[in-house]
Amino acid sequence: MGGGRYSLDIARGLRSGGTNAAFQSTTAPTAREVHPALNPFGKKREVNNVTPIIVALDVTRSRGDDTKLMYEKLPQLMGQIELKGYIENPGISFCAIGDANSDRAPLQVSQFEGDNRLDEALGRVWIEEGGGGTGQESYELAAYFYSQTNAVRLAAGTGKKGYCFFFGDEGFYPTLDKAQIKRVTGDEVTEDVTAKEAFRRLQEKFHTFFIYPQKTMDERKDNIDAEIRDRVKKAGGQYDGVDVRASLLWNNGNDLDLHVQTPAGEHIYYGAKQASCGGWLDVDMNAGGARTTKPVENVRWAKGSARPGRYKVWVRNFTFHEREHTPTAWKVELEVGGKITHHEGVISPNGQTGDASDMIVAEFDYDPRAHETKEETANKYANYSDDVILAQWATVIPKEHILRVGDPKSIIDVLLGALAIADGKVDLDTYLKDMRELGSPEENVRAVEVALAGLPSAKNVATAVVEGGLPPSGGGGKKKTVRL
Repeated sequence: MGGGRYSLDIARGLRSGGTNAAFQSTTAPTAREVHPALNPFGKKREVNNVTPIIVALDVTRSRGDDTKLMYEKLPQLMGQIELKGYIENPGISFCAIGDANSDRAPLQVSQFEGDNRLDEALGRVWIEEGGGGTGQESYELAAYFYSQTNAVRLAAGTGKKGYCFFFGDEGFYPTLDKAQIKRVTGDEVTEDVTAKEAFRRLQEKFHTFFIYPQKTMDERKDNIDAEIRDRVKKAGGQYDGVDVRASLLWNNGNDLDLHVQTPAGEHIYYGAKQASCGGWLDVDMNAGGARTTKPVENVRWAKGSARPGRYKVWVRNFTFHEREHTPTAWKVELEVGGKITHHEGVISPNGQTGDASDMIVAEFDYDPRAHETKEETANKYANYSDDVILAQWATVIPKEHILRVGDPKSIIDVLLGALAIADGKVDLDTYLKDMRELGSPEENVRAVEVALAGLPSAKNVATAVVEGGLPPSGGGGKKKTVRL
């Protein structure tokens, strides 16, 4: 793979039908699934270019448009690399990241290319716009894949330490389950792998960066709430206009059940979906033959119908439908008089079903006269704030490699600047001068300057030193988590 030259004329011709046309082309599967050329299962990605570059894009709901922007701006990126000589013989592998706990396409990986096959690779990406509704995506799964010598192979005499850029606005899962690794990549490992270990190994091969397009808290809150809201509405349940609502979300084919006890002692569940007090289980999923890996259940009281008093909510694992009877992570969103809270847990750690698996979510008193305070509203989203997300990323990559971008449209300029500066071709002042000479608006130049201001020079680019290794291949062994 690799080699060749990127032609701007060919690139412009491909884009003559508009950016969206690339993602609806005949090269993509007719059914929505991972394109065979991007499926990482049992595959290798070979680097025959001097400078390997990974561009890993979040394709979940909150950042799905970044891939289209990358496709639109790719000719600009490749043209400036050639014009200014910023990078020697680059080979780019595009990676699309979803949520391995809920999405059909948690990881899509292209070959490393340096010519117009890059356009084809991006056009094959399935922008699933999924996500598990947890505020985390599977960035650590991408780190694991690219860190493996049996997955990414440098050609003898041509490769050097490359660059990896993650584009996203969420945190990552702290641990990779060995079953998840096998399902997505085909690798058989004997132990679970921590995200810290995966990122640490990645940095043996690639200088790793995280480009973080910032959003307002209103935008962030909308994305946080969207997954449960959309699942409830698509299933025909009532989400808005309620006094009390309990919505249960999980991400596999098992049959979890939501149970609610009312102030009058009535029990709402799959066997008694409507109560005399107005409560109604209006969505019940994975109970029969039709199953989904993105289920939801919903119990609600329409506005003006809920009685004051004590309510109790719990989750039960009715039965396993998945082949492996592993624990299931769940999330419940409670709305009580306009106040929304989120509750999470993992059910059936030892394979329990029925009432032996019951997990209490909450007990609460409903008072129609009560109102949520501003402080309560703010605390609800505290774990999704910029500071919390970026602090997590700072535990796995150098802090100065976290690049905050105010305008998402600047991500290409930030990527190019980070490459040129880190590779020692220019300093920040020279790069900003180049931007002005190429006609970039001054507000774009200033935005890039802010994003790259803390980036060290090439001689100071951090190199991770990794001790030990990832779990060896092969079956068997006691389940264990690898830690630093």
